[in-house]
Amino acid sequence: MQNERKIDLETDDGVRISATHFIGNERSQNLILIAPATGAPQKYYRKFSEFATGNFDFDAITFDYRGIGNSQLYPIKEDTCTMSEWGEQDLKAVIDWADEKYQRIFLLGHSVAGQIFPKASNSERISAAYFVGSQTAYHGHWEGLPWIYVLIFWYILLPLTTRLYGYLPGWTLGGNINIPKQVALEWRKWGKHPQGVLQGKSEMKKSFDRIRIPIHFINIKDDKILAPVGATRELMHYYTNAVTSFQYIRPRDLHIKKLGHFGFFASKHQEKLWSMPILYFTQFVRKLDKSA
Repeated sequence: MQNERKIDLETDDGVRISATHFIGNERSQNLILIAPATGAPQKYYRKFSEFATGNFDFDAITFDYRGIGNSQLYPIKEDTCTMSEWGEQDLKAVIDWADEKYQRIFLLGHSVAGQIFPKASNSERISAAYFVGSQTAYHGHWEGLPWIYVLIFWYILLPLTTRLYGYLPGWTLGGNINIPKQVALEWRKWGKHPQGVLQGKSEMKKSFDRIRIPIHFINIKDDKILAPVGATRELMHYYTNAVTSFQYIRPRDLHIKKLGHFGFFASKHQEKLWSMPILYFTQFVRKLDKSA
């Protein structure tokens, strides 16, 4: 019987973060920590968490970044949180919580998670990471019509809507989750700078350099607007000391009509896709040719 419970975690700067802990039939020593994409609430990853804990040797935890979903503590126009705090404070708090309870912690990150992971000062507690649709934000790694769209987003749509609304409306990202203004404006800075999240700062480069774990990057062919292959490869190269690997998924090869940026975690694709991160993490838990 699976079990899930809502928990509240407190960050070092005193902010309450909402999380959900998933446990399978028996408590595991291995945890999959799911770090969401920008604008994706933790409930979006619930089905995957149930899949992982119901069929394999893992527990799981999902959470909402401050200002998002159940971690939105203030009216969004009053929320001054930043994207850097998502890594420095929120992700760090979840890792701290997991560190007290699990022997191994694996990070399954979606989109922006690949950029903010090194900002968590306790990132060395992660045994291995798996990033889906993660990318540098710099527009120079887009091409063709998607490049034009990204330019419009960074230079017109984002600054205009944040000024008019006082936040970034969810519809600008194709969803319904609004983004706090300072989160969006910092994200825009990364999108305008040739080095993205690194921002040309030596301390940020050192944060990436200290990551020495295995990391697997997934890029999806029809995700050209939010995570084109060039942007994913560039982010992968930021992790200079990690043991990185790369996988390019063409939906048609799996007889899937469309995946895009969010399709990987859709429950209708669990049979074809969800075992991929599970098997990747399993190799660090036990030998794959053994039953135990």
